[in-house]
This record gives sequence, structure tokens and C-alpha cells, in this order.
Amino acid sequence: MKRNMQILGFCMLFVILLLSGCSLMPANTGVLIGTNLALSGKGMSYSTSTERGIELAKDMVNDRGGLLGKPVQLVSVDNHGKPEDAVAAIQQLTVRHVSAIIGPDLADCTRAVIPNVEAVKIPLISPACTQPDITVDAQSHEVYRYIFRAAYIDASQGRAMADYALKQLHVKRAAVFYYPDKMYAQGLAEYFRSAFAASGGDVPVYIPVENVLDLTKYLPLLQREQVDVIYLPGYDDWTIPAIELLRSHGVSLPLLGPDGWNGPKMERDVDKDYLTQVYYTDHYAGHDATDAAKRFSQAYYEKYGEWPDSYAALGYDAFMMTADAIERCQSAEAADVARELVKTIDYDARRGPFPSMPITMPLKTSSS
Repeated sequence: MKRNMQILGFCMLFVILLLSGCSLMPANTGVLIGTNLALSGKGMSYSTSTERGIELAKDMVNDRGGLLGKPVQLVSVDNHGKPEDAVAAIQQLTVRHVSAIIGPDLADCTRAVIPNVEAVKIPLISPACTQPDITVDAQSHEVYRYIFRAAYIDASQGRAMADYALKQLHVKRAAVFYYPDKMYAQGLAEYFRSAFAASGGDVPVYIPVENVLDLTKYLPLLQREQVDVIYLPGYDDWTIPAIELLRSHGVSLPLLGPDGWNGPKMERDVDKDYLTQVYYTDHYAGHDATDAAKRFSQAYYEKYGEWPDSYAALGYDAFMMTADAIERCQSAEAADVARELVKTIDYDARRGPFPSMPITMPLKTSSS
């Protein structure tokens, strides 16, 4: 009897171990695509839209049969907007054997995961990172093998805004104020200044400003230098106070900015009168007339009850780029998907060919 109980106990232990072992193995239930986004904490307002765009794209792909005859499943990990958590998310997604990873959106989180992604050899697409060093090593200038992007780079939007200011706003003398501790703002400031000067403009005021309140001491300089436009590269947490300070002190000049202005806080939190003559570069415009963009916008509205922003569009694009690569190579193996993504040129799921230049949009024009 005792021997039988020992055998029974051993068999039960074996079954438990077998079942627990099976739970660690990837289930053959579909194609797994990971997301590494800030669903809480810093960057949540951006990444929530990105996730919605990804979810919409996943649903649309599954509605037409999935990929490789299998449904697509998302494996989502919240990185809380923290680089260390973004690195931990890569480890979690690697264990899940995902075919590709979408995100992070934030540049510091994306930079942090590059060594890990290159080591595990899983392709990662950052939907919204615009800094050039995301896909190219800043020291060696070598292109990373497994890091991709769905957005244009900062040099493009710096040139686009300079061109818009000169040709559409007909201004000649610009002031540039930027937050010095952000590589994003530093890079954009220099790209804009170079492009503006190269096309015949002048930038007599070019000043790093860490504390927004310090802008007040430069207000007389704007008048003395006869500045007729101001460029404020940075994210909305710095530029919203800057816009409010300038407008409250009577500065009515056109204010220009980058894609970092395109979160919901700008239009929600800033006095509408302050947004007259405020323009920014973006990846997507709701007024885009292409059939693909209309279908995307309408589908997004039907699913979420609101119109998409550029982060939603970029999340959608990043997923569709991944799906397109999987379909072309007829494989869900990460290495195969990475090789196919390298071949992806001029792909934009919403619009057809990827636009060569960013879109310049007014938050509110003087006529609206």
C-alpha cells in the first residue's frame, strides 16, 4: 500500500511538472507580436493612442484571415515610460517568442533597449521615435540590424518647418528657444536653424532655456532683433508653459513646433486664443484626402468613438509594416521578419507611399 501511494505521488508530481512545463512553451495559437509601450506614467497620453492604432490594425488583419493562416495575438507589456522597465519588457517578450516588437514610443526608452534587441535578434519598430540615433549608432554610424522606425526623422521635420515658415508664412528672421537637456529639442533646434539659414532666412536669436520663466528676460531681444517668428522645439510639457508665457506677455508672432506638440494636452489645456498662429509638423493629418487615410480614420472612429491622432496612425502603420513583412517572407520567425523589414521602402499603410516630408499643421489659424 505504501509503495502504491509512493508511485501515485510520483505520477501526480510528474503530471504537475509536465503541465507546468507546457505552460512555459509557446502555444501554437497564432502569430505573436509584442508591444512595449508606456500604458501608464510618462508618455501614457502618446502610447495609449499608439496602442489603439495597433489594436485596430490587428483586428483588421484578423478580419481578413490573420497571418499565415493563423490569428494574430498581441502580447502587451507596460514599460511605464521608464527605460529600465522598457528593458525588462524586452526580456518578457523574448520569453514569449514574439515575431516582432512594436515600441517604445519614447526615445530614451528606445535607446535603452537597443543592446538587448540586437542581442536577442527580434525586430523592433518604434512607431514615433524621430531621432536619427535610434536606427544608426551615433559613434560608429553603423545601421542597427534589428531596430526600425515608422516615423520620419528630425532632420526632415526641421527642414519642413523652415521651408513652411519661409514660403508660406513669408517670415525672414527667426528666434529659436529650446530645452537644453533634451537631445530631441537640441537636434530639432539645430536642424531648423541650418535649414532656415540655408534657404535665406536669419536666426539672430538662438538660446537654450531650461526654466520657461527665463523667457521673459529675452522678450526685449525679440523686438530689438526684429524677429518675426519663433521656433520652440520640445515636448508639450515644456512648450505649453512657453506658449502661455509668450502669449500672456503680448507676443503675437507665429509660434512653430515639432511633432512633440501633437498630444491631446495642447488643444485641451491651452487657451484657444493663444493657439492662433501656432503651427507644428506632424506625421498624419485628419484632413488627408487619400482613400486609405479615410478608411483608417473612419474605422478608428467606429471602434473608439473619436478621430485618430498621429500616434494612433503611427501605431497602425508599425503593425501593418510588420504584417506586410510576415506575409512577404511567409514566416513568423523573428530573423526572417527582420530581413524582410530591411527591404521595406516607402511603405505607409494609411497613405500609400510614405510621404517624403512631414505635414505642417496649424493648431488654430488666424482665420479659424
